[in-house]
Amino acid sequence: MTRSAKVLFSIWLLFLLSVTVFSAKKIDVWLVQSNEEMKIIRDLTSDFTKKTGIEVIYTYVNSADSETVFLMAAASNTPYDVGSVGLLFAPELGLRGGVRDLGSFADFNKVAARFHPKYFNSLQYLNLTFGIPYRSYIYLGYQRTDILNEMGIDPLRTWEELKKVLPRLQAKKKNAALTFGLGEAVYADVNMFMWQHGGEDYNSDLTQSGYDSFEAIAGFKEFVELYTKHGLAKEVVAFQAFFHGDIPILLQSGHFCSTLELSAPQIAGHWQMTPALGTMKSGKLKFDTFIGGLALTISKDSKDPASAWEYIKWITSNQTQAEISKRFLEQIKGTVFIPANLDAISQMSLKEENTKTLKLQAEGSRSSTYGLVAPRLRRRYLQFAAQEAVLMGKDPEEAMRKAALEHNEEINKKNKEYKRFIEKLLAEAKKKHN
Repeated sequence: MTRSAKVLFSIWLLFLLSVTVFSAKKIDVWLVQSNEEMKIIRDLTSDFTKKTGIEVIYTYVNSADSETVFLMAAASNTPYDVGSVGLLFAPELGLRGGVRDLGSFADFNKVAARFHPKYFNSLQYLNLTFGIPYRSYIYLGYQRTDILNEMGIDPLRTWEELKKVLPRLQAKKKNAALTFGLGEAVYADVNMFMWQHGGEDYNSDLTQSGYDSFEAIAGFKEFVELYTKHGLAKEVVAFQAFFHGDIPILLQSGHFCSTLELSAPQIAGHWQMTPALGTMKSGKLKFDTFIGGLALTISKDSKDPASAWEYIKWITSNQTQAEISKRFLEQIKGTVFIPANLDAISQMSLKEENTKTLKLQAEGSRSSTYGLVAPRLRRRYLQFAAQEAVLMGKDPEEAMRKAALEHNEEINKKNKEYKRFIEKLLAEAKKKHN
């Protein structure tokens, strides 16, 4: 090769390298994770970058400030590509024009099939989808089999069975407890009873509260009477009470099993994870419980939504979710990542019977329906109703009808406030789908 040819070749090579550098795709991903968790996610992402050529720049978002961070980003047009938010907050951002409708992607239905359909209760509004499930918080049962066996009690499946054995437990100064007691998060326990009886937070077209329906009131009455008639424990320190056997029947999160395995080896083999207690309806056991977690959204200001969507598909895939769960358990003691991807739950590094139970409960659980009323307000109506009925002796039906009245007043306000946002979004969605 002549000298001039070598020079030309070198120039051409430098040109190719510069084009590659400047055309490399980069996306900004804002995640609600701890620093330890973020390190694991970063390590895993190198495989994604190798396969796709998409570089991911991560930003840590504190969970306590996350809603403010994303609202400010939307208001100020601060660019990012993917963000993780609470399930019910995703449509709140979407209706304000802060994040995209993910249903517009051609392969959306294929991706959505990875998750239980009821997970999208919180993520959709008027057939628009503003988030993809990412991380689950599942609530289910834990029973001290050693204590129950000594009393001749088989593992319980229903609330009716619990009511029958509570007098025997209480005679031995033992009891049972729900997950959230009577504090701010009591709405999740109330929802569990409402849903098991067929009640909903809203009516079918989201224009009225569902709290005053026959089904919702029936569920609420059963919840209240467990405390007022059957003496269910109102407040407990879950770990200590279960460890010492004072509360041998307990509802808690799926993460509680890791706490027990790590911190209570003395009772290993003496407890069992079970689905939540349920309600028999038409010969079928309904054990619906509240499921929370995080979802992934794509910002309206994303400069590369196609790459952002590729990232979401990768991190919510069976393989990636299973690997995240595996590494969290191995590298961060006491921390559990429960995948939102149903198939990935089966590959968690837990005891086989526990993974089966977690998946069963995930399939039986559901997230709250999104309506226009801010979750903190809607939940507060249920909180006040529960506290009034249990602690102050108010008639449960009266308390629930009051909650429905307050809920309806707020729904009417929000329908007016969001009217222009909704009309604009629906018009944009119609253009995209035509």
